[in-house]
Amino acid sequence: MDDVLEALDEALKRAGLSDAAASQLAVGNPSAIKNLRMQKGAVKRYNYLTLAKLANVLGMELYFGPPRQFAPSDASQEEADDQEFVKVRRYDVKLSAGPGLNGDNSAPLAPVAFRAAWMTSAGLIADKCCVLGVQGDSMLPTLSDGDLVLVDERQTTLRDRGVYAFVDVTGDARIKRLERLDDQLLIRSDNPDHAIEIRKPAEANLIRLIGKVVWSGHSWR
Repeated sequence: MDDVLEALDEALKRAGLSDAAASQLAVGNPSAIKNLRMQKGAVKRYNYLTLAKLANVLGMELYFGPPRQFAPSDASQEEADDQEFVKVRRYDVKLSAGPGLNGDNSAPLAPVAFRAAWMTSAGLIADKCCVLGVQGDSMLPTLSDGDLVLVDERQTTLRDRGVYAFVDVTGDARIKRLERLDDQLLIRSDNPDHAIEIRKPAEANLIRLIGKVVWSGHSWR
């Protein structure tokens, strides 16, 4: 295998990202890594800027190899990268797209880098967001088992049947489409095989919203 692609595969596994998710974060195009893999011939040609952005998202250096110590002369490049990307907290939380998932699994993981320009255009603030994982099939086809989601923790008011991460009355961390109906709360799945759940007023008031899902990407399986 090509050395660049081999290093790229290792970095994707470490980051828990798929080709499409990493490409979208780096250059705003989910096909960037796919296009690299499709090149024919013994010698592949790589776009310098694309590799630089992929390296930053995946926690690598531009030369696509094991991390090295930066020399003092690299400080200006590091500052430029910090301006182009922002890092969002990621936790080892699996939001259940099903009946619920108990357990304290909120240990911090390596942060995920997002393009600063995209975050700004979407009205998002890095330190007011978090990245969490999805477990289960009830939100198919919108979300798959193993997906990563970006959650805006400021958005805790239900709007337009949005998809929200929340803690249910049982203490389960879940991800569903939520809707207010009078004083009741409807918990909807995108997968038609899963029935709508209803929380009566007394229960609905005990549900804690973590935030609204504003981005999702497939993780490395």
